[in-house]
Amino acid sequence: MDFKNKLPKKRFGQHWLINHKVLDVIEEAAELNNNDCILEIGPGRGALTSRLLNSDIKSLHSIEVDKDLIGYLQKKFSVYKKFSLEQGDILNSDIELLNKKYSKVIANIPYNITGQILNMFVGKLGERRQINFNKIIFMMQKDVVDRIIARENNTNRGALSTRMQLIAKVQKICDVSATSFEPVPKVDSSVISIKPLPLSLRMDNHIEICIDKLLKVSFNSRRKKLRNTLKNYFTADQFEYISKENNISFDLRPQDLSLNQWITMAENYIKIGNGI
Repeated sequence: MDFKNKLPKKRFGQHWLINHKVLDVIEEAAELNNNDCILEIGPGRGALTSRLLNSDIKSLHSIEVDKDLIGYLQKKFSVYKKFSLEQGDILNSDIELLNKKYSKVIANIPYNITGQILNMFVGKLGERRQINFNKIIFMMQKDVVDRIIARENNTNRGALSTRMQLIAKVQKICDVSATSFEPVPKVDSSVISIKPLPLSLRMDNHIEICIDKLLKVSFNSRRKKLRNTLKNYFTADQFEYISKENNISFDLRPQDLSLNQWITMAENYIKIGNGI
């Protein structure tokens, strides 16, 4: 089979990146150096893999779910001693082992498993797991990236924004038009840089769990004022006390609150003895 003309498989969410300028941007954003052990998820036909292997990195391990691509990739990159390849589903991989072995992760991830990949590699509020990856570069659906990076008073802001920004430093690198892929997907993409926070910089676990609960309740009714969505969690007197002492208006909607305001709300919720 001529793998240069291999048709992508819809069940794997395959879309080949053919825009070389975008490949340049990804390589630059990764800030590669000779100490890097890189994990690449879904090398596909190896366009980005070639770039990585021709850089100064120490090693590259690629995980590809499509069995039909394994022989092609092995042959294509057989001259590189720093390259290793594994056939398998990344969701079935041992994340603790990957976390110990690799310094950076680069992937054009299938959009249908975005949430699972983020939980796996970045973590969750209330989960005490040390993430050792220095940097994660993901190509993701544009509207998801826009939600992840959205700040307060932005219509894109949601529970995902707040959760991700509390456990990692996130930055959009660039937008990528659908025409940069073959075949052309139905949506545009974006490249995002994610740097998970070490546990030493994370909040107390009780506060994280509390924030996560308050986020879930609040954003389930994002058009309502916080005073209405959180009325089962705070009394009228508690609303008034927290507003007065911390300058938090419960007449706002959840997307209008800053990270610090969510933290302060959770701290006060625990302080006044409600708990979660």
